[in-house]
Amino acid sequence: MDEHRRGQMVLVAGELNARRDALIAEVTWAVRAQIRALDHDARLADFLKGSITENIVAGIHFLQRGEPDEEVLAPPAAIMYARALARQGDVPLSALIRAYRIGHAHFLEYAIRSATALTADRSPAIIELVKGTARWIDRVSDQVSVAYEEERDRWVSSRSGLRQQWVSQLLAGAAVDIERAEDMLQYRFDRMHVAAVVWPEPAVSNGQVVTLFDQVIALLANELGAIGHPLTVPTDEREARVWFSVPATAALDAAPLRTALEKSGLRVRLAVGDPEQGLAGFRRSLLQAQRVKAVALAGTQRAERVILYGEVAPLALMAGDLDGMRRFVVRVLGGLATDCDRDEWLRETLREFLARNRSYSATAEALFLHRNTIQYRVAQAMDRCGHSLDDPEALLNVQFALQVCHWLAPAVLQAPTSPTVTGLR
Repeated sequence: MDEHRRGQMVLVAGELNARRDALIAEVTWAVRAQIRALDHDARLADFLKGSITENIVAGIHFLQRGEPDEEVLAPPAAIMYARALARQGDVPLSALIRAYRIGHAHFLEYAIRSATALTADRSPAIIELVKGTARWIDRVSDQVSVAYEEERDRWVSSRSGLRQQWVSQLLAGAAVDIERAEDMLQYRFDRMHVAAVVWPEPAVSNGQVVTLFDQVIALLANELGAIGHPLTVPTDEREARVWFSVPATAALDAAPLRTALEKSGLRVRLAVGDPEQGLAGFRRSLLQAQRVKAVALAGTQRAERVILYGEVAPLALMAGDLDGMRRFVVRVLGGLATDCDRDEWLRETLREFLARNRSYSATAEALFLHRNTIQYRVAQAMDRCGHSLDDPEALLNVQFALQVCHWLAPAVLQAPTSPTVTGLR
C-alpha cells in the first residue's frame, strides 16, 4: 500500500477510535437483537460484549498498522467467547459466524462514513477499506471457528459434555427419547423438579470450584429432601446448573437454606427456581433460576447468598430492562429514590411498614426500633416520595418500587445531588 493510502487509513482509524464506544454498543445491540441464539444471560452477554469490544479495537489497530494478513490474530476475548458458546451445546457455529458478518457490516459502514468525511480522494480509501476489512474478518472468523470446533469436540467427548448435550436437547424442546435420556443422565423427568444456578464468590480460585460445588449440591439436596441423585451440568469453570427431584408436596423456604449455607461456610451463591412438575417443569424451574441470577447480579447492594424465585418473581420477569425499572422507581419514589444512607433507611422502614399491614408496633418489633422512630421514618419517607397513605393505588406502586430497590439497589437509584445525611434518629 502506498504512503497516500496508508495516511488515509490512519485518519479513518483515528476517527473510528473516537467513535469506538458508540460502535461497540451498536454492534452488541444488533447481534443480540438479530441472533436469538446469542441473546444470553448476563454471564454470556458479558463475554459477547468483551469479544465485540476486543474485535473492534483490533480491527482499528489493523487499519492503523496495516500489518500483513498472516500476523492477524483473533483477540483473546473472541477465542474465549467462541469456546464458551461451544460448551453451551445449543448454539451452532453458524450463529457465531453470522455475528461476525453483522459486526463487519457495521464496522465497514462507520469506516466508509469516516473516509467520506475525512478524505477528498474517496474511492481509493473506500476500496482499501472494503478489501482490508474483508481480509481481516476472514482471518479472525477462521480462527474463532477453529477454536469453537476444537472446544466442541473436547466438550462433547467428555462426560460433562455428553450430559450437556442431552440436557440442551431437553431444554430446547427437541424430540428426545425420554427413557434413554433418563438412563443416560440417571435422572427421572416425571417428578417435581427444583432447579438452581450455582456460582462461587470471586475470591474462590478455579481449582477449588469443583469441590465447592460438590459440597453445596450435597447440602442443598439434604435441605430440599431430594429424591435420588441431583443432575448437575457445568456451564463453564465457574457456574453449574443443578436439578433436584423433590417430593410433590415440596415447599421452599429461604430462611433454612440461608442458615444452612451460612453455617457451612461455603463461599457460593445460589439462584433457585420454584418446584415445577414434569419435563415442562424441568425447563421452567431452570428459566426461573436464571432470571433470579440476573436479579442477584444486578442488585450489588444485597448480599443474600440464596435467593428464591418466589421472593423476586415480579422483578425477575423484568430484570432485563434495568433502565425501565430505574425510570419507574424514580417516577414513583421521587426524592426517596436516591442512593444515600438516609434514604435507604427510610425506604427499608417504609417497606417493612407496608408489608406488615401498616402496623407501627409490628414494624418496630421487626426492626428492633422504638415505635416513635418508625412513625417518624414513615412520615419522612412518604414526604420524600410525595404520596399519601390514604391513596391505595399510589401505595401499590410505592410498595412495588420499594421491593425493586430492596433487591436491585443501587442499580435502580439516582445519584445524590447534595451531601448525604449519615445520621437519622
